[in-house]
Amino acid sequence: MGAARSSFHPGLIRLGMKAPDREAAIRELAGLLKREGRVKDSFTKAVLAREAEFPTGLPTRGVAIAIPHADTRHCLKPAVAVGILAEPVEFQEMGSPENTLKVGVIFLLSITNPEAHVEWLSRFAEAFQKPQTLQKLLEAPNPQEACYLLRRAVEE
Repeated sequence: MGAARSSFHPGLIRLGMKAPDREAAIRELAGLLKREGRVKDSFTKAVLAREAEFPTGLPTRGVAIAIPHADTRHCLKPAVAVGILAEPVEFQEMGSPENTLKVGVIFLLSITNPEAHVEWLSRFAEAFQKPQTLQKLLEAPNPQEACYLLRRAVEE
């Protein structure tokens, strides 16, 4: 995937993000994607509806992550908005919605290729099974460093 065509951009990364719950966190990240012209007006509502039906929380060996997304028809350009939360919020676990997870990092995907969803989910799951990768991301001093770490962990 490489940095030239990267889906990660410092302007789409929020460090120390504060949100009272998953809906507020998703709305804030979706707003970033909207302002950057990456998604349609229908995106936020579509993500929230999809998350209610198909939860995206994933346990990792560190802080749990979530990878919410919407159908490609709501997306204009590929991108990932990242929220590294000051305090975790609850998400239901992917595949086991009866379980809730305290999610510390949210990756909100704007994907334009329908076949890419599964690839992105597996890339994130693989990258964050390594506790040091997630720890480095949580300790990133600025969005530029977080962006660099994500490109190396997920796209290379």
